[in-house]
Formats: sequence, structure tokens, C-alpha cells
Amino acid sequence: MRKKRELPSVEPVKLKMIFGIRPGIVILSTIIAVILLVFFLLFMLPGIVKGGKYVSFESELTDVGVYLDGKYLGSTLGSRYFIPSGEHDVRYVKSSITIGETTIDISHPIFFTLLFHRTEDIQVEYEHSEKLIDAVNETFLSEVSAWSKVTSFNAVTILPPIFKDYALDITALGEPLDLKIWNMALMHVSSKEMYLDYLSACEILNIAPVITENLFAPDERASYDYSHSAVMPEKDGDEFFSYESDIFEMGSYLGEHYPLINEKRIEAKVDDFSIASRPVSEYEYALFVQENPKWSASNKENLIKEGLVDENYLMGVSLSIGYISSRPIRNISYYASLAYIEWLRKKDGITYRLPSEAEWSYAAYSVQDKSYATSINWSDMDNSRPEMMMGGVWEFTSSEYVPLSRVLSYDTYSVDGDDIIIKGGSYLNSPDEVNADTVGLISKSTCSDYVGFRIAK
Repeated sequence: MRKKRELPSVEPVKLKMIFGIRPGIVILSTIIAVILLVFFLLFMLPGIVKGGKYVSFESELTDVGVYLDGKYLGSTLGSRYFIPSGEHDVRYVKSSITIGETTIDISHPIFFTLLFHRTEDIQVEYEHSEKLIDAVNETFLSEVSAWSKVTSFNAVTILPPIFKDYALDITALGEPLDLKIWNMALMHVSSKEMYLDYLSACEILNIAPVITENLFAPDERASYDYSHSAVMPEKDGDEFFSYESDIFEMGSYLGEHYPLINEKRIEAKVDDFSIASRPVSEYEYALFVQENPKWSASNKENLIKEGLVDENYLMGVSLSIGYISSRPIRNISYYASLAYIEWLRKKDGITYRLPSEAEWSYAAYSVQDKSYATSINWSDMDNSRPEMMMGGVWEFTSSEYVPLSRVLSYDTYSVDGDDIIIKGGSYLNSPDEVNADTVGLISKSTCSDYVGFRIAK
């Protein structure tokens, strides 16, 4: 039998006291302190440092702007905004009109704000007024006019719900549909996307749509008729030709597809009018600028700031009153042409103006057999009718471009938009591409080397 071995004696381990406290208690206390510190850092400090709430502003009106303490915060389109704790002045704006002001008091939550955002929903209270209604109408028309220029949409360019929002707004305001405003906007529908938006609004308003999707689908049955009966003018002094009032057919497109309906054949009417034999010349415009230095090229920067011209104003044009240049003035804007006409009106005491699209077309039908002006120095030996109506330079008219005007109600509604109809083509266009019915458009402040004007009275 094996003899039992004796183990050597060992001194017992004795932990030293820490500040008179048993080590186990110190370790436990440290663990607890760390846990409390982590809890404080994660679940209390964020709330202490960044006290406030995530607030959403809700309104029965669409897209109300929110100003917090005088600074723009955002809109009511579904977003939440972090607002620090405390009292804040809030102002609500719709269509550039202040519709309400209030003070909000945001509390200061502390616990678990990092994990759980404290939220608050605030209902926008606003004052119903005629001023608000007018602003909503004006904004609606302005937005429709602006977006009608875009005829192709994709993932980047997305059409906002203009018609739908307007329908929601007037419903919320308890207002009956203003048919004049509605029809004015309807005439600017220029894409399938805008048409679908219009249909959504019709459902909200419980009204039947008056245009169809066929406007934005190819029309295989469409055709053209370029023939027009021409009425010869009478000489009106040395520089004008006069035409008597008449009802006539304007346009050559026989179909229902946008944008070809810009040239759709319709019945148009003109009253007695006279139109200049030629476009306003460089020399004539030079006389205007001499008496109106505001419109000189040296003042272009100020004109641009006023939104009256762009950077191309009078570019490449040498104005001189010492040399009589009969070349058409160009690189001037629609606003510049109106300023020239106003100056001439006061000078001669005659009510000069730009011709309407119908007047310009009526006069152009009387010169259909003339050659296309392929130069701005074009010479026309036939002085029995207006010259250079086809070719030379495009010419401003007084008619605003309205996309669906020839389908719904030509020359009835306008929205004081940014685009004006120009006619006639320029010396750079092929005579096969431009005829008396061709409709061009240009922004009122745009200056083009290929656009001028002639006056009517």
C-alpha cells in the first residue's frame, strides 16, 4: 500500500484592502459605475445635450411653408424637423402669403432619446381670407404655365401634382371651382403626365374631364392643308398696308395631337388693322436708343437685373444714326420691342402695337407667293404687299403661347406667361420647314440673333 504524501504548507492569499474597502466590493462597485456611466452616456446625455423633439406640421392645405423663429424650416409635405426645447415663434406661409402665426412650447425629454425619438404633431391653424384664395389661384396658374414648358419627364425631372394640389386646396378652403381659373390652367396641359395629374384633380372635384388622352397619342388620321385664300391689302401711307376685318381659317394641321395642334386649322377673326411693310430696322432702333439710353448696350447689366433682356442683348448689332441701315434689328427682347413701340407711339401720337398671331398670319397669307428671304439684306422689288414676312428674322407677335388654345378656346384665356409666339422663320431656316402657319415661341426676355419685330396699328 502506497504511503500518503504530505503536501507542503502554503501561506494563505490575503487581498489588500483598498481605501479600507474589501476588493470584492470595489470590483462590484466599479462594474456598477461603468454600467451607470454607459447608461448615462447612451440614454441620458444625448437628451441633456440635445433637448427637443422631432416635430411634423400637418395642414389640410398642401405645401404650407413653416418659418421657425424667423428662419425657413421646411414645408408640411410629410417631413419631421428637430426643434430644440423651449418656446418658438412659428409662422405659416402659403403661396407667399402669411396665413397664420403662433408660439409653440417644445418640452425637454431626456431618457432614451437616442433610441426613441420624441415626436410631436402640430396642426397648422390658418386664417381663411380672400387674399389667400387669390394667392392660391395665382400660384396655381403660374406653376401650370411654367411646367407646361416641360413635355418629357423621367426619374430626374418629375412633375409635381399641380392640379391635384390645387383641387385639394380649394376643397379645404371650401371654395367653389372658379371655372375661369380652371380653364386657363387646363389650356396649358402639355404632356401625358400633366394630363394624368389633371384627371386626379377631376376625381377630387367630382367633375368630368373635358380633354382626352388622345391629345398625347399619335394621330394617324391627321393631315395638312397649306392652302389659304389671300386678301390683298391697301396701301396705308408709305410704310403700312391695311387689311379689313374678316373671319378666316388660320392654320394648316388637320388633327388632334399635341404639339402639332399649335398649328391646327381654326376659325379666326381680325378687325381692321395695318401692318408695317418691313421689320423695324437697325437705324430705327438706333434712333430709339439715342433718346432712351436705358436701352443702350452699355446699360445691359441693369436691363438683365430687371429681367428685361438676357446677355445677348444687341450682341453683334452696331447701332448708328449716321448710317441708315435697313437690316432688321435683332438680339432684342419682347420687352425691348414694347419699349420701342411705346416710344414711337408717344412720338407720333398713333396707337402702334405688335400684331397678334391672327393679324400676322392674315397678312402673311397675302404674300404666300413671295420668295423666302434667305438674308437679312434681302431686297424685295414688289412693294405692293408687306416684305420679308417669310424669312429674314422671326417676328414677335402680341399673342401669348398657350398650348391647348386651338383645341379649347383660342385667344380667350391667358395667364401672362413667359412665352410669346413668333412667326415667319429666319434666314437660317429652310423654306421647306417654315410656312405662314408655323408657330415658334420664345421667352419674353430672350434676345436672339434670329428674332426681330414689325409694328401694327
